[in-house]
This record gives sequence, C-alpha cells and structure tokens, in this order.
Amino acid sequence: MKLILAIIQSADEADTVQELNAHGFFVTKLSTTGGFLKAKNTTLLIGTEDEKVDGVIETLRKFAGHRMQLSPVTGADMRIFSHTGSNMVEVPAGGCVVFVLDIDKAEKF
Repeated sequence: MKLILAIIQSADEADTVQELNAHGFFVTKLSTTGGFLKAKNTTLLIGTEDEKVDGVIETLRKFAGHRMQLSPVTGADMRIFSHTGSNMVEVPAGGCVVFVLDIDKAEKF
C-alpha cells in the first residue's frame, strides 16, 4: 500500500479532487501554505494500492501539472506588452509536488 502526498495549487483543487474521486480514489484535503511567496496551496493525501500509483500520478499531472494560461496585463505592464495588440499574455501556472510513501499497515474502522 502507498500514501501519496500531493501539494498542488489551490486553484487546481476542485477539478483534481473531482477527477480522482471519479476514478475511485479517496482524497483527504489539507489547506496548506508554503513556498517562496507563502502562497496558499492544498495538500492531498491519497491512500492506494501499489499498482494504482501511476494512475493517481497521471491524473495529478493532467489536472494539477504545469501549464500555460492567459492572464490580463494591467498597469505598467501594458507598456511592455502593447506591441502584441492584446491585453492578455500567456503565463506559467499550476505545478504539483508528489511524494509516494510506503505504508506498512492501514486500517479503516
């Protein structure tokens, strides 16, 4: 048995947990804070059988992994991006840190 700890951005929490639940994984959510900017994030605790770990990681990668998204440009940044003719710019978003731990014993009662 494995315990997967996944630290994801809070913005990715709802879709990620919904998808994990849809695939039969039970998730415990912890509201956490960390990183360089002390940003809010969510730590997911997911207990699963060894052979299902790859499925969990695949779902995390798809719904909470790094991606590019459009973000509005405001204020002083408008001068930098005015040549694009748009007030939107692509910025990196998301990201997930995953730890997979061996569990010697687990009980539900």
